[in-house]
Amino acid sequence: MPTAELRNDRIEIETTWNEKELVQRVPGARWIDRDRVWAAPLSWATCMTLRGIFGPTLKIGPELNKWALTERAERVDPAMTLRPLTAGDIRFWPLSTNGADNLYDFQRAGVQFLLAAGDALLADDMGTGKTIQALTALRELERYRLDLAPALPGPPVLPALVICPNSVKTVWEREAAIWFPEATPYVVNGSAAVKQKTLDTAAQDPTALVIINIEAVRTFSRLAPYGSIALRRCRECSTHGEVNLKATSCQVHPKTLNKIPFASVIVDEAHRIKDPASQQTRAVWALCHGPDVRRRYALTGTPLANDPSDLWSIMHAVAKTDFPTRGRFIDRYCLQAWNPFGALQIVGVAPDTREEFYRILDPRMRRMPKALVLPQLPPKVREVRYVEMVPKQARAYRQMHDEFVAEVGGESLLIAPGNMPKAIRLMQLASAYCEVLGDGSVRLTEPSPKVDELIAIMEELGDTPFVFCAEHRQLIDLASARLSKLGVRHGLITGGQTTSEREQHLYDFQAGKTRVLGFTIKAGGTGLTMTAAGAIVFLQRSWSMIDNQQAEDRVHRIGSELFHDSILVIDVVTRDTIEQLSQIPSLWQKFERLEEIRRDRQTLAAAGLNDASLAAEEEFILSSHLGS
Repeated sequence: MPTAELRNDRIEIETTWNEKELVQRVPGARWIDRDRVWAAPLSWATCMTLRGIFGPTLKIGPELNKWALTERAERVDPAMTLRPLTAGDIRFWPLSTNGADNLYDFQRAGVQFLLAAGDALLADDMGTGKTIQALTALRELERYRLDLAPALPGPPVLPALVICPNSVKTVWEREAAIWFPEATPYVVNGSAAVKQKTLDTAAQDPTALVIINIEAVRTFSRLAPYGSIALRRCRECSTHGEVNLKATSCQVHPKTLNKIPFASVIVDEAHRIKDPASQQTRAVWALCHGPDVRRRYALTGTPLANDPSDLWSIMHAVAKTDFPTRGRFIDRYCLQAWNPFGALQIVGVAPDTREEFYRILDPRMRRMPKALVLPQLPPKVREVRYVEMVPKQARAYRQMHDEFVAEVGGESLLIAPGNMPKAIRLMQLASAYCEVLGDGSVRLTEPSPKVDELIAIMEELGDTPFVFCAEHRQLIDLASARLSKLGVRHGLITGGQTTSEREQHLYDFQAGKTRVLGFTIKAGGTGLTMTAAGAIVFLQRSWSMIDNQQAEDRVHRIGSELFHDSILVIDVVTRDTIEQLSQIPSLWQKFERLEEIRRDRQTLAAAGLNDASLAAEEEFILSSHLGS
């Protein structure tokens, strides 16, 4: 009979020789030869997994039983009670009226969930105010520590670290001044020297709230280990380190951010750390797992991009002991199947361990769909506009599709050396004709049936402000040139402007000074508010489901109801091309895998919303039309 007991701050498991393969399925379990025992992380997840593997034959020792009962009473049950609530419950955490009374009811419940869950993922829909919920939660902890329990204060909340996209650093600074005024924001901007000076100053301030973009984190932090990926070490960090490797290039050496005793870490748009092998992700892990960190919040409305394995990297940052190893996580909780190329791929959550997976995830994750908590938002009205390629464009497209090479502009050859470049070229040719420049680069040119359709849509919308977006910047530039030729004043948000220029273009649009705003999905799809728009036109969709949803919800968020009764979402699709036949079906499959994690249909159905309401909230329902 297997037994599990709490010893040495870990769960020690004793089994018979023929149960070895079973205990090896526990994420994080390893054999300790010195003690002749299996050891696993002390966590609620380990308890759930052990019970799921061994069933009623598992014997629980008294110390582990005591710990599990306390964990359930103090964290799991309160979090699970608060998780589905759309209004706060003062039984679990009476929020102060200093600021919290300005929150929506569901946001107060979200704050209470974060406080009860400890380390958590807030996965509310985009545009529902995750930023202010996280800041309010930290402020409540600080208030409780200083005002309500001064004789026996809890762990500190500050200094705190916010890791976010570059485009929303000023948003965090502005919101912090409102929702957490006790903190002093330090926005890490400028050159490397200026950034270093800002961090040095913040390190001396115990009330610091350091706000840094996710791309800059690995410059100022060591990396956490992952799998068999070797970390570069200097001689100071290892006797086998590289002789000429400086401490600044060493991936183990503590850097500026590691030396600041952060008590709290918030990772905004946490889906950006989905790749566990990237240095960016492992730098974030190193900061989340710092020795002084007591609170970790991850914020994203789209916690996976492709399949459930994406979720592991986020949850490993949030709750390392619950999600210790990726390989065993995939083996136990992910459904895998062979693809046409003979490789295993993840196609969803494993049905036989689904409920166990939810019992581990749910006390750490809360999700509120907009259709439930923000019914005042205008409904989305979807429309698909099909366009046809002009003859020379269609001829080049067919050549590229069949032969990986196309003749454009007379004698110029457009070449795709593989399947991925071919897909990119097909997406370009589906949008416009193109030419090959002298240096071998490709430029989109007229004619473009998509730009033609954009101009027609603009005329149909009349005076309604609208935005248009695409994956490729060249298509945005092509549309911009046409608008300029017609004398239409408009703004752009692409990778080709300074931050101040982009902010000015957004301000002009929101203020009504311009009627049209164009943006690339990468540059303008995160953290920006475009609620003045009554319509969004997708000239192209991204292959990333997350990027598409982020872009769409720039115009559909709190504040949209002040401007419009409905939001028109128009997709311009070139008929019988890679867009219609390949891209949209792929995005639909990813959407269905995301739904397994967030379970919006289940949440909305439990609230009594009808099928029409459910269908209206599914961002990619248009795929059913595109596939017809």
